[in-house]
Amino acid sequence: MLRLVLVEPEGEYNVGFIARLCKNFEVNELFIVRPKCNINSAIKFSARGEDILRSAKIVDTYEEALQGTGIKIATSSIANNKGDILRKAIFPWELSSIMKSERVALIFGRESVGLTREEISKADFLLFIPANPAYPTLNLSHAVGIVLYEIWKAKHEIKPKMTKESIDLLDKYSKILYGLIRKSDEDYALYIALKRALIKGINDEEEARTVIKFLRKLYTKFLHEDKE
Repeated sequence: MLRLVLVEPEGEYNVGFIARLCKNFEVNELFIVRPKCNINSAIKFSARGEDILRSAKIVDTYEEALQGTGIKIATSSIANNKGDILRKAIFPWELSSIMKSERVALIFGRESVGLTREEISKADFLLFIPANPAYPTLNLSHAVGIVLYEIWKAKHEIKPKMTKESIDLLDKYSKILYGLIRKSDEDYALYIALKRALIKGINDEEEARTVIKFLRKLYTKFLHEDKE
């Protein structure tokens, strides 16, 4: 299942075009967080995606839009800044290697300013579409189209390989272990890098459970040593 999340979209035409793209590429769910445009007016741009737009879930919070999803993929035209692990990005053609959840959230931000750092930090990965360095920012609906096409192209390879429970546990123990060794706010990069590496590197549910077992034992050992 694929959920497309639009955060505070500003253009009616973009929202309409995106609904049409959802129909083109069989997107299962469309969530819109606090739209800044008239959704009813966007219908005229949606063509045969009108039913997608009419059934879209309009929500008040970012967290509500992500609720119930497994792997969360944020997008940005600003990525791979040296020394900024939060902005270290994957590319569209790498999606098949990480879409291992039963319900994936693909998140796009505002046309004017994109997603905030806080919003990106609540996702598991950041996706970047490379373009002309002199003008890398794409129109919102164009960016959505490129990413959905890449997912469609690799669809035969994209099969749920990990349960949401396992993804949540990998995230949980990555965060716990980070908390045990954290010395400063800059160490947050350790948690992000570990979580991303685990999700990308694990191939199936059996491997996921084995790694979770290892992380749990490692956490228990840390606690035991702290009490000695």
